[in-house]
Amino acid sequence: MSLLAANPLLAQLMHRPFPEVAEALRAEAEAITAAWDAVVREAMPQMRHLTVIELRDSTPQILLAIADALASDDPEVIRELVHHAPAQGLSRLMLNFDVIEVMQEDRLLRAITVQHIEGALGRRMDEAESAALHAAIDLMLQRSVVALVDKQKSQLRAAAETELKFLSYLSHDLNNHLANVTLWLHALGLNLKEAGGYPDAEASLASAARSIRDTLAGTRRMLDHERLRQADEPAVYAPVDLHALATRIVAQFSPQANAKGVMFAIDVRPGTRITSDENLLSLVLQNLVGNGAKYSSGGTVRIGCDAKPPAHCSVLWVSDQGPGIAPEALGHIFEAFKRGNVHGQAGVGLGLAIASQAARLLGAELSVKSTLGTGSTFQLSLPEPLR
Repeated sequence: MSLLAANPLLAQLMHRPFPEVAEALRAEAEAITAAWDAVVREAMPQMRHLTVIELRDSTPQILLAIADALASDDPEVIRELVHHAPAQGLSRLMLNFDVIEVMQEDRLLRAITVQHIEGALGRRMDEAESAALHAAIDLMLQRSVVALVDKQKSQLRAAAETELKFLSYLSHDLNNHLANVTLWLHALGLNLKEAGGYPDAEASLASAARSIRDTLAGTRRMLDHERLRQADEPAVYAPVDLHALATRIVAQFSPQANAKGVMFAIDVRPGTRITSDENLLSLVLQNLVGNGAKYSSGGTVRIGCDAKPPAHCSVLWVSDQGPGIAPEALGHIFEAFKRGNVHGQAGVGLGLAIASQAARLLGAELSVKSTLGTGSTFQLSLPEPLR
């Protein structure tokens, strides 16, 4: 279907030509622009600092393009209006206008245009003439706003990509430098032990090493959050062995959990498989299991799945026996940088936001049930296509 046939505004313009309205608009274009200039400056104080050239910009040309479109039912002439219309939105973007301001301008221009055309005609426009004129102005506004929004989106995407690159470079340098510091701390610790031991100094070195690990973990979370937030590629599906995946993730957090007396249990049958994106699924489970180990001071963190015939996992879940989440915090638990009672634990509040974003990219739903003093259970409901 062609652009003209698909757009009802263009179809209205092509219904028949309106030469009288077109001639009146051509004759009044300069007067309309001047009147609009004065009214805009009065009604929109933020415009008063603009020069005549900046404010008027492409308005006279667009009015003439509207006149040409009204005078003809030739699709090629009407295409010229489609071609000129985005210029207004793009010029307004350069002046830091927003969509609301562009629409305010349009309302003022529309009223003045109708007034001047009917003054030149010496009569009110009939229904068909009025519909055609408003269709042309609506088309101009529509294309102008779309051009402005598309350009803004492009600029935001470019800025986000630049920010992510900066974070990636920063993370790379930070990881390298702090890894070297960690090696030096380890070497100093060995030297202290060989020298007979200095408990206070060894404790200080261990504390410094923990701070470095926490800093690196926070940096990784920032990068994961930004990468998932900007993700525009679909998930890559392949068979995933859930028991093997859970086993790897448990091994990753076992040292941290063992030091606190937290146990792990895997309630997933060996050989249980689903079709999913293993990297995204790993991010979900890493953050859920990591949080369970981090905030629990004992008990068991369990990873399991609820299966439906034929023995295929439909819901993955992670439960813990930690302090639980306050009811007033549950509504914001998956939002970035929103943290409830963290029970003395460090962090920036990105773990559950990352898990939620990864779940969204999987087409899955992540939810939580929690009771203060008892623990929490997070459920990842897998979509039908993954079964």
